[in-house]
Amino acid sequence: MGDWEFLYDMNEQGYSPEEIADAAGSGASPSEWEYIAKQEAQAEQKYKHGRQNRLVLNKCRIVFFDLEFYVPESSRTEHGFCYNPWDKKCKFLGGSFFVANPTRDFEITDFKIKNKIKPLWLWNYQSEKQVLEAVYALLNDVLELVRKTHKGMVSPILCGIGITTSDLPILVELFKRYKILTNAEAFVFQNKFRVVDLSQLSISTFNNGNNFLYPKSKNEILIKYINGKKFESGKVVWELYESKDYVGIEERVLDEVASTHKCYKLINDDLHKFKALEKAEKKRMKDILKNEDNGIN
Repeated sequence: MGDWEFLYDMNEQGYSPEEIADAAGSGASPSEWEYIAKQEAQAEQKYKHGRQNRLVLNKCRIVFFDLEFYVPESSRTEHGFCYNPWDKKCKFLGGSFFVANPTRDFEITDFKIKNKIKPLWLWNYQSEKQVLEAVYALLNDVLELVRKTHKGMVSPILCGIGITTSDLPILVELFKRYKILTNAEAFVFQNKFRVVDLSQLSISTFNNGNNFLYPKSKNEILIKYINGKKFESGKVVWELYESKDYVGIEERVLDEVASTHKCYKLINDDLHKFKALEKAEKKRMKDILKNEDNGIN
């Protein structure tokens, strides 16, 4: 039989066009599917076993955080992200951080979560540099805990919505600008963390009608996962800061971090459901092949 003749056999045996297309893409005939499935399962079990042997889950940490900035009118643009960490007219206002333990901080009430969120704000410090030093100290403490426990083999996770293109690179630039870290030290520090950006992770939970998989916005994620929840543009913070409504800023960011934590959990629940459906589909196909081998129509 030629390399691709099994595709004609599949058509004659009544396989759907989608199944034939999958077989053509993988180059595997139905008789090979069960073997491949077993190999994949063994590889997954081996990976999980190796990871679990070195993972002390109670000593792992996920840092949920959200930062805020002030941009004066002279630096504002009509579109795009206006804050620039190297623009001395702009201000880093600070943010809120929830250092979550994956073994016990996902089954607690929203009230308890908010009590665990640590605020670090400019108005409680004498300068931007001081609040940034406090942020660095918090992140470094988390880093030391996780990496020391796992001998550098596991990293803490930084989690937020859109943080890979805003909050995280901004923090790194500010650490360099205020000489908290040298350029080389900042590069090393950043790469000791791993990042879970919900704007990217959530893509698979939406119906995407084309091949342009664009990261989801904060409000798209909130509307999907938390009924009725929506945040105004971050530009509202500029008005709050100008009116010295610091409590308003703190309450907004507290709610944002708690909402990010909740969305993380709900997205993870969805991913578990997807894997369960995948497992059920594999079992269905295996049963079909078994019945065919036994001559059952």
